[in-house]
Amino acid sequence: MNCCCGKRKRGEKESYQRFTNEDASFYEYADAVPKYFNDQIGPLSEGISFTVSGNLSVNCERFSINLVHNNVTRDVALHINPRLPQNYIVRNTKVQDIWGSEEVSSALPFLLSRGDKFSIQVLVTDACYMISVNGQHFATYTHKIPYMDVHILEVKGDVSNVEMQRTLVLSYPQRLPESEAKNIELHIDDDIDEIDASVEETVKIPHEWCLISAPITQSDSSPKSTLSSNDLGLTLPYYGALPPDSLVEGRCLKIEGRVRLLPHSFYINLQKGQDIWPHPQIAFHLNPRFTKASSGAIGKAVVCRNAWLEGAWAQEERSELDTNFRPGRTFSLAIVCTKTAYEVYVNRQFMTDFKYKLSPALVDTVYIQGDVKLWNVTMEQNPLIKGKNVRLYHNPLYTDEY
Repeated sequence: MNCCCGKRKRGEKESYQRFTNEDASFYEYADAVPKYFNDQIGPLSEGISFTVSGNLSVNCERFSINLVHNNVTRDVALHINPRLPQNYIVRNTKVQDIWGSEEVSSALPFLLSRGDKFSIQVLVTDACYMISVNGQHFATYTHKIPYMDVHILEVKGDVSNVEMQRTLVLSYPQRLPESEAKNIELHIDDDIDEIDASVEETVKIPHEWCLISAPITQSDSSPKSTLSSNDLGLTLPYYGALPPDSLVEGRCLKIEGRVRLLPHSFYINLQKGQDIWPHPQIAFHLNPRFTKASSGAIGKAVVCRNAWLEGAWAQEERSELDTNFRPGRTFSLAIVCTKTAYEVYVNRQFMTDFKYKLSPALVDTVYIQGDVKLWNVTMEQNPLIKGKNVRLYHNPLYTDEY
């Protein structure tokens, strides 16, 4: 799962790094006493997880979670530093009192709010640390110095009621109620698998979604989560749950939403399970990567298709296509199951296909991330058209009938 979105402009990032390298005191706090300190967290090995929870102060500016070596210079193997005025989370390492280059990018929106509770999980793997915020995977951080020598965990800054739980886990991340997968609606009636050719497919995306407007804001006095899903759609990253054996011939996954104005890419995984670690089996990975020309009305993209099985990606398939995805425009995408392959349609037009590498029957989770706004995800039938030997969604390359 790649998290490569949200990078700042190059000039801003370089000047900021110069500032932090010259002024390491920015990492220090007026109150030097940690809000939490534990010097008995070792030894560490792959699968060890630390979950730090507590409350953000109502005027919280920043706080940090540090995994520290118990040596003379107190080297910091991992520094996690949420900065609320900037709405990003810094990751860094300090060796012999010198800080490295900051990492700030993430595909996940900033999820911390003043006065709220927080939960940050750090998983140790042999390759990296994995970091989740409030039950959602946020970023990975490659080891800069050996994790086996970490013995101290400390928390500093504008937080209170801090607790830490150390566990050996078999999967990551630990889900919270708000980050659990949503059940995908099933619009299936196996007794009715035929429609008249004259029946038009219903467009379910509301007219308001066709209009580009300023983001909806909430006043400080208004309660949170009062806006319905009819106003906001589905949040990303999106996890949708399907019953076992849902993806069979004659059915399709319908995904409706809108492409962001300046899209870079997005991806859809049909996979088994919700875990980030260990890496899930992915029966189908669909990843449109938009070209520079797609900032206009052309909508061209390099469309990558792949599957993850037996611990690695299969051979990637890629094509440069006119995808029917338009920046700022709504779309209706259907991933259709046939006897031998997934077929992908955008606004009823065939785009590409992908031969099965794994049985669609193992898919129980739909994972979507990237530069789209989601309106709805449903499981639909792909019915036969009366009097014709084709279904509603059918590949024109394989039949001349409609």
